[in-house]
Amino acid sequence: MSKCVICKNKIGFFAKYFTVDTGEKVCQNCFSNSEPEILIENLSSAADIAFHMDNSVGDTYLSSIGEKSLSDSRRENEEANKKRLQQELDQKRHLEELAKNRKEATDKASRQEIFHFKVRGTTHYDLAKMVSYARKNDLFDPYDGYTDAEIKEFSPYEEVYETDFVGLISAIEFRTDPNNKYDKNAIKVIATLDDGEYMLGHVPAGSTKDISEIMTKQNNGSIALKINYTLTGGKYKIAEEKEEEFDFDEDWDVEKEIQQGENETDFTKNLRIKSGKKEYGFNIQLFDNNIQ
Repeated sequence: MSKCVICKNKIGFFAKYFTVDTGEKVCQNCFSNSEPEILIENLSSAADIAFHMDNSVGDTYLSSIGEKSLSDSRRENEEANKKRLQQELDQKRHLEELAKNRKEATDKASRQEIFHFKVRGTTHYDLAKMVSYARKNDLFDPYDGYTDAEIKEFSPYEEVYETDFVGLISAIEFRTDPNNKYDKNAIKVIATLDDGEYMLGHVPAGSTKDISEIMTKQNNGSIALKINYTLTGGKYKIAEEKEEEFDFDEDWDVEKEIQQGENETDFTKNLRIKSGKKEYGFNIQLFDNNIQ
């Protein structure tokens, strides 16, 4: 007398049973406990039947042959979904915390800012010289390290500037310029880069009194001065729509254009990189870190 390969119960001589492709027998009870619509398509093994029985008998058999049961798969899916939801929740909390910190930093900076101005006369002094030094000594990644293809993909229609001085200038100093033939109250703006000093220009005439007062407060310790700066202008690239007519006044490398086109998406292939240049500028913000 044979036994059911799944439940191990004896199968009587006249009992109905199902024979799988491997020749093993499955009793009518186990066969009936599996999902009939599944059985029509999956009659090849006892494991198929046991899997869709979805009960302790089928699970025990699957465990004995090292196979996962439906409840195992369901539990793993539930755990995976739980883990995914937790990750999404953690990510949401992380982004909320970043947004909160960013807002607090912005609000604090707004409270702490005591003055700002654009340096005057930058085209007449050492700003371009300082940029040239930084470029020659590879102190920054040109165009933020973006290739032409990346500019097309990530910053289309935006001017991407070659030079970035963030974190490079070690000090900015205001010095009185009493020998200035145009204004005896003039104040020079001096930047230090790699131990070299560069005269960037002057404080605007209408702001010299304010800066003088800030310098006095800094010297007597009544404020904790922090200086932020922003370099503007210089060489830039921009991804724009190609012109229908060829402009012979502009450089156009046909072979390079073809090679780039082979790697471009449908969105970027209609864009063309153009170069330009604007006069350098230098903006300064002054903060008092004593303000909370």
